[in-house]
Amino acid sequence: MRSVAVMSNETRPARQDEADAYERATYHGFHVAAVDERDVVARAAQFRPGRWQGAFDAGRIVATVRTMPLSTTMVGGGELTSCGVTSVTTRSTHRRRGLMQQLLVAALRDGRERGEPLTTLIAAEWPIYGRFGYGPATEHGTVEITTSAARWLTQGEGEVEQVDLDELVAEARPAYDAHRRRSPSELERDDFVWSSYLRGLPSEPWKGFQALCRDDAGAVSGFVQYKIDSTFDGRRPAGVVTVDILIGASPAVEARLWRYVCEIDWARKVVARNRRVTELLPHWLADGRAAIQTERADFLWARPLDVAACLAGRTYAAPLDTTIEVVDPLGLSDGRWRVQADGGGSPATVTAATGPTDLTVPVATVGAVLFGSVSWWVLHATGGVDEHSAGAVAAAEAAFHSAVVPWSASWF
Repeated sequence: MRSVAVMSNETRPARQDEADAYERATYHGFHVAAVDERDVVARAAQFRPGRWQGAFDAGRIVATVRTMPLSTTMVGGGELTSCGVTSVTTRSTHRRRGLMQQLLVAALRDGRERGEPLTTLIAAEWPIYGRFGYGPATEHGTVEITTSAARWLTQGEGEVEQVDLDELVAEARPAYDAHRRRSPSELERDDFVWSSYLRGLPSEPWKGFQALCRDDAGAVSGFVQYKIDSTFDGRRPAGVVTVDILIGASPAVEARLWRYVCEIDWARKVVARNRRVTELLPHWLADGRAAIQTERADFLWARPLDVAACLAGRTYAAPLDTTIEVVDPLGLSDGRWRVQADGGGSPATVTAATGPTDLTVPVATVGAVLFGSVSWWVLHATGGVDEHSAGAVAAAEAAFHSAVVPWSASWF
């Protein structure tokens, strides 16, 4: 990326020897005053040349945008590499100068040049990223279970054993990968991310319990990490189990792990955050109201950099033959494409089109519907889709449907 002068600032990729300073600037931008140097060293070791964009003022880093390649599961189980955007910060003294916009647009252009057809992020604030062409593509929620009311209709599958943290890190990854392959929008975790998710960073190491679920052959089929607050109320147990992550290679394994955490002694309540919004748990209980969703929010945001590759990278539930015109405010992904699919979980043929348009959408709409979580009908009703041919929205709604609700348990 060529350096660009902006007022007294310069925007360019950070160098290897600037990685530590870049990490400190990122923490500062997130309003962390006291930075643990051990965290700086650990994160700076993941430096990727050309991907750590920074704005510099007299040599000091005052804004950051970092990207990483993320193998992302698509509807149907295929994978695309997304340009994952993170560490979007601007120092308080340098706000409203357009620095973040320059860095983010440069990062998206670089991602397209690298052949990454998709870009994803987790938005700290909803209003920011729509103007860059991102759409809210998946959701997550928090579930709370009243353990005294949890009567199980299924025992689940597998045997659960408590393990130490090293054993969890060493053995649980195949179970995560099995979950990832069946969960649209889920992300591959490299060695650093896998370890840091489970172990925490040096300044905040994981302090809790962990367990593995094994099948009849002894292979790991799921895992859970959780903490226990063993409080009492009037000499009666009133503990809370907080589930950090619970992953199963199949729904039956998830059921077994849920039953395990709900049967921990002294626990009156189990709280699990970052769960799928259509949680399976209530349907395993005699009284589904014992498990309630207490929070629901957007999670992964998506933006095509190559619309044709994104639309061809997933499968379709129903037949489709439609021409979609995509409008991109940044000029990266404008165009008109004909999408033809036989349905039944088959992929589509996506070709450049010149004929009449059935649907006109901003690029953010394509990102929002890509994983099958957001409804075409809702976006049409709220102004995010223009329908030019009768029935085009209904056809897209049926075709883009995902039988598996998209869910990602991965922050980045």
